[in-house]
Amino acid sequence: MLQNSRKSNPMLHFVIAILLIYSFTAVYPSEAATASSPTFIDTDGHWAQNYISWAVEEQLAAGYADGSFKPNKPISEPEFLTMLLRAYNLVPLSSVAGGAWYTPYYDYALEHGWPVTYATTINSFHRGQAAHLIASAAVGKSFSETSAIQWLLDEEISNGRTSATVNGFEAGGLLTRAEALTFFYNLKQHSSSLASAKIKPIGYKLGGIAIGDDGQRLEHLLGSPIRIEASGYSFDWHIYNTGKSYERFLMAGMQNNRVVALFSSSEAMWQTETGIEPGITIADAKSRTGAVQDAASGDDYYMYTADGILTTLFIDRKDGNKVSGMLLIKSGSANTVKHSAAIQTAFEQQTFDLANAERSKRGIPLLVWDKLAAASARAHSVDMGGRNFFGHYNPDGKSPFDRMDDKGVRYRMAAENIAAGYPNSIYAHFGWMNSDSGHRETLLNSKMEKLGTGVGFGSSTSSYNIYYTQNFYTP
Repeated sequence: MLQNSRKSNPMLHFVIAILLIYSFTAVYPSEAATASSPTFIDTDGHWAQNYISWAVEEQLAAGYADGSFKPNKPISEPEFLTMLLRAYNLVPLSSVAGGAWYTPYYDYALEHGWPVTYATTINSFHRGQAAHLIASAAVGKSFSETSAIQWLLDEEISNGRTSATVNGFEAGGLLTRAEALTFFYNLKQHSSSLASAKIKPIGYKLGGIAIGDDGQRLEHLLGSPIRIEASGYSFDWHIYNTGKSYERFLMAGMQNNRVVALFSSSEAMWQTETGIEPGITIADAKSRTGAVQDAASGDDYYMYTADGILTTLFIDRKDGNKVSGMLLIKSGSANTVKHSAAIQTAFEQQTFDLANAERSKRGIPLLVWDKLAAASARAHSVDMGGRNFFGHYNPDGKSPFDRMDDKGVRYRMAAENIAAGYPNSIYAHFGWMNSDSGHRETLLNSKMEKLGTGVGFGSSTSSYNIYYTQNFYTP
């Protein structure tokens, strides 16, 4: 950190739906119960004919205007969820008013912590997702998709599609109307009611999002990201700032429409039943992590792998070694940082956001982006990488203030933070926050008003791969 002042001594979403797959050992509904049921042009002799008649009698399903039922047509998640709740009389029909017809059903699911995906289109709801939802709703606890399928098999609600095994369940196949109704009937025989308690999450959620959630759930809960940018890993960061003032700042890594990474340093975004939360000491956090693999510590973080997720807890050593941020990455999402304009710009924007998120949770006024200071910062980072030096003064003897002057920055107070060697902007940020050389003080200085950030890359002969610069000033 280097600072300067021009004044004295400054500081620096109806249809049918039900349960999972067709069970070859299911107990059929009685013929008496279906004697008055309507017939459809495409259900006579169908393996699920009795189940379809039962569902129509229960007013859980209806046919189409052309007299068909379309038993082999895939159903959507909203249809499935709606049928499930109506079967147990949990959401009355009269509640469907205003907005999307399925909104009350999703509201109920969200309130109870059910693993809905918010994928509302046909051909987007798979058997594994149905298993996950129904097992969670019936038992009232968190399941993985695989453990949910196993629960259905163990409870003889399903015998799978090809065999009574997880693989034979064919989780990736689309759930049809006939299959859904069959398993809904079986579920009703198994459970007279659904669990009422809110499901506690397994592991961590940030902003209500967990690793493995799909893009529809992310969008439903958080809306559209303020931007999408490179991460330096095999996914893109979707950046959220739902509070508009950084108190709910979150980065979600997306790959193939699935959440594979999450980061937040904002306390309002953390949800966990493990007891690990912002503000506890890292020693306390370590005692609560349970069984982990490949644990490693650095000056600014504690890292470990559990349940296929690499978790990094960032430490605030200047505030009692407390947990200050969390980064979750699905195992296998390799770090693939390459020198590119996209990475350069992304890291610069993230460095700016992280500074403001840090100031927000302390009630410090937010910094305003400044393009002139950013030009100065980038030029210095590029220069450090190109000429293989690390310092506030370049080989020509120019200081940060000389360089800001050259870019047209007019200030009465200014300061610079630099860093090098960190794999991305998140690590660089916490490096500054734990620095003994004034970087933290500059980053949190309430008198500073503007910030420009810059990133540069080293060559094959440079001491470091990435260089970071922050130029702060007050006009």
